Amino acid sequence: MVISDLQPELFNRFSQVLKHDKLHHAFLFSGGFGAMEMAIWLAQSRFCLDRKDGLPCGQCRECRLVAANDFTDLHIVGPDGQTIKTQQIRDLLLTFSQSGFETNRQVVIIDGAEKLHINAANALLKSIEEPESEIYIFLLTASENMVLETIKSRAQVITFPSQSQMIQNYLEQQGTLKTDASIISEVVTSLTEAEDLAGDKAFLESVKQLDKFTQTLANSADEALLQIMQLAPLFKDKKMQGLAFNILAIFFVKRRQANWAQNVFTAQKYWRANVNFQASLEKIILG
Repeated sequence: MVISDLQPELFNRFSQVLKHDKLHHAFLFSGGFGAMEMAIWLAQSRFCLDRKDGLPCGQCRECRLVAANDFTDLHIVGPDGQTIKTQQIRDLLLTFSQSGFETNRQVVIIDGAEKLHINAANALLKSIEEPESEIYIFLLTASENMVLETIKSRAQVITFPSQSQMIQNYLEQQGTLKTDASIISEVVTSLTEAEDLAGDKAFLESVKQLDKFTQTLANSADEALLQIMQLAPLFKDKKMQGLAFNILAIFFVKRRQANWAQNVFTAQKYWRANVNFQASLEKIILG
């Protein structure tokens, strides 16, 4: 799907901005869903040679290279491990001291802005405040509350609605069970991620086990503790573990078990502080 389908209201809003050539130089896109697609589309608008009413054509060489992340004056930065490191930003700043290779403009997309190391964020601040050349910076995050206030205060914050109903409908049309489509639609930040999870049989089975765990916990904390020993190995990497906490919170909220849902958020904080996943899950029960 194109950005006009993913976020129609924001697409119309930015279309007017481009038409009047009033694009700000620094944005924080909060919420995730469609944020990368929007950033790429706006990047195309900076380099397209065949714009109409300020909108990129999507077909010219420049538009196609930007879409493929193969354009010299487009820089996309993401986490190196768990964080976006200071050296990554310093390397980026070196390019800012020069004009673009193909144009006099440069576009930077920082995917996972909440993972900027504090020193990396501080290094970036001056370029956001006083860009040395024509630079456009798009910071993307699914966790706005984790982005440093110094960054947020210097960028225009745009909230991207989750569009969960649209994702659910799409997945159901593709053959995903309604219950699975409903859960997936509430935890993903892109249509591609939704499709990947819907096609992952191991993930769908792990969701069933999370549901079973929440039902067990309502009846017996001791049995739920034993169940965690079987549950934890199903979520091997950090991304899947993060999804597990989100899904557990959804199940508890839907069952109107607010206390357990709050315990999930507490457990998630321990996990983010590098407590291992199984021990963090046990915090849900132990409080």
